[in-house]
Amino acid sequence: MSPNDVLLIGVDGGATEVKAHAVACTDFDRLTGLALRPETASRVYPRRPDFAPRPVPEQLAERDAGPLRLPAAEQEQGALWIAAAVEAVAEVARAAGARRVLVGVGMPGLKTPDGRGINVINNGPRIPDYLAQLERGLAAAGLELASPIAALGSDADYCGLGEEYAADGLFRDVSSAYYLGGGTGIADALKLKGALVPLDQTKAWLLKAWQIPSALGATFEKLVSAAALNRVWAGLCGPADDAAAARRFPEVAARNGHPAAATWLDTAALVLAELIHERLATIYGGRAAAPHRGEAYAKLAVDHPYRGLVLERVIIGQRIGLLYADPQYHALFAARLDRHLAALLADGPDPALARAYLGENEELRPGLVVASRLRAAPALGAAVAALRARRAQPAGKR
Repeated sequence: MSPNDVLLIGVDGGATEVKAHAVACTDFDRLTGLALRPETASRVYPRRPDFAPRPVPEQLAERDAGPLRLPAAEQEQGALWIAAAVEAVAEVARAAGARRVLVGVGMPGLKTPDGRGINVINNGPRIPDYLAQLERGLAAAGLELASPIAALGSDADYCGLGEEYAADGLFRDVSSAYYLGGGTGIADALKLKGALVPLDQTKAWLLKAWQIPSALGATFEKLVSAAALNRVWAGLCGPADDAAAARRFPEVAARNGHPAAATWLDTAALVLAELIHERLATIYGGRAAAPHRGEAYAKLAVDHPYRGLVLERVIIGQRIGLLYADPQYHALFAARLDRHLAALLADGPDPALARAYLGENEELRPGLVVASRLRAAPALGAAVAALRARRAQPAGKR
C-alpha cells in the first residue's frame, strides 16, 4: 500500500463535537512529511434531553462490577456520537475523492481493556463497542478501511503526537516539555528526556489536570478549560447582560471595559499559572504536600524517574492557546499568566526551582511559555497513531 492509494484521516472526538481531518504523509513507514490537507469536516453531537452522564464514581463502580448494562438513553446518545463521527469521516473522504481510508481516532474517557471502546467518561455516553460501531458505519457509508482501527487513543496523548510529528509542532525541537491544551476539557501531554510519556504511565506520581483540585476548590478542568472559562463568566454576568458575545466570551467583555470580566480573566490566568507551576515543581522536585489537592493527590509517590529535570518549554494549545497568543488580549491574559507564574516560582519553597525558570528581575525565562497554533494537533496525532499501528502489522496484512 502506498500513500497514493489511501487517504489518511485523523479523528478528534471531543465531548461536544467530532472533527475529522485529511492528513498528508509522504512516507507511511517513516512518518515523514506529515501535514494537514484541506479536507476537513466536523459535527456537533445532537443531545438527547433525557440523557445525563452518570457521576464518574458510579461509572467506575459499574465498570469494576462487570459487563456494563447501559440505559437505553445512554445507548441512543452513544449512537448519535457514532453517527456524527461516520458523517465527518465520510464527508472528508468524499471531498478528497477517496474510498480507501486509514483512520485513527482519539476520544476522551477511560478505555475498555481491548482499547476499542469507552467505559468511563466525564461528559458523554459510555460506548464500550465504539470502534465496532464506527467500522460498521464507515462500511455502510461505502468506505473501505485499508487497515483495521487498532484502538481508541487518548485525545491528550494525541495532542503530544501531533506536536511531535507535525512540521510546525512545538515538541519537535526540544527534549523535555509540557503541553496544556484547553478546549472542552484540559489535555495534558509530556515529552521528557526526548520521549513522549503518556500520562497513563505517570499515574503513580502525576495526576491529570481533570483529576486535580485547584486552590479554589474545583478541578482545573472545571475552572480553566476554554469551556469552563466561558461557563463561569456566563454565570457571573447573568441573563441581564445585553451583549450575547459578552455572555459567552469574557475576553471580549474585558476588552470592552467590563471590570468583572477583566477580574475573571486575571483569576483564570492565576489558576492556569497554578497548574503550570504544579507541573514544573512536581517534575523537578516530586509531589508536594498539598492537602487541598485531595486524597488521590496525597497518595502519589514523591519520587519518580525524572526528578531534577528542568523543562525547556511549556506549550499552551487549543482554544486557550489561541487566547494566550492573541495580541489584542495580551495585557488582559497572557501577560498576567506570565506574571502570576513568575510570582509563584519566586515565592515558592524551592530556590533551585526558581533559579531554573526565572531570569533577571524574577521574570520568566524567555521562551518558556509559548502558544501552539496547531489546533488540529489531536487529529494529527490520531493519524500518526494509525500509521504506527499499520507499521506494526506483518507486511502481508498491510
